[in-house]
Amino acid sequence: MTNVTFLPWVDPEGTPNSASPEISGEAAGDASKDLAGVHKLSSVMFTEVEEIPEETESVSALDIDSMEQALLRKLNTRDMSIHEVMSWLRSKDAAEGDAADLVAKFERLNYLNDERLARELTSRLSDRKGKSKSVISRELRQRGISHHAIDAALELIDDDDELAKATELALQRVRQFSKLDQETAERRLVGFLSRRGYSGSTVREACRQALATRN
Repeated sequence: MTNVTFLPWVDPEGTPNSASPEISGEAAGDASKDLAGVHKLSSVMFTEVEEIPEETESVSALDIDSMEQALLRKLNTRDMSIHEVMSWLRSKDAAEGDAADLVAKFERLNYLNDERLARELTSRLSDRKGKSKSVISRELRQRGISHHAIDAALELIDDDDELAKATELALQRVRQFSKLDQETAERRLVGFLSRRGYSGSTVREACRQALATRN
């Protein structure tokens, strides 16, 4: 026996084998209209299902390319850590996976390198601004650079270099204290160097050398 599957709107028991003369024309017309409607609906549904993924993929690819170009322009204006780049991408509503892929690509191209950035910032903050190791470490941590990268960069500064920087700052500052007595000048000099994060022993030695020039 052959199994027959009927459309949902067909009643096999209630449907006669042949239409009666009285209703055959009307029924045929209604059936024709229903069938045309079904074909039209199916065509629309399948067309929409096929077009949506293609359009979404195009927009997504465009967004990623635009984000990459924007990040390149950003890096041309300032150095950024990996943490800072991820934060910036999130602020631009980049998807987490897209942001991670873009950061990984920029690391491979060496556009992003936290170890290099830590060394450059350490040199700049130490040589040009005379900041101590503790202050430099704090500023690098605030930029999201890892402890490992920070420690490696700070090893480039030895204790003698730090004392030399502190003494140089103390000599520059003590010239502004020409009208102050020795005790007041020393107190202000100690406070000045301490705020820059130098250790107690470094502050004392730098102050001693600077104050000796007042005699």
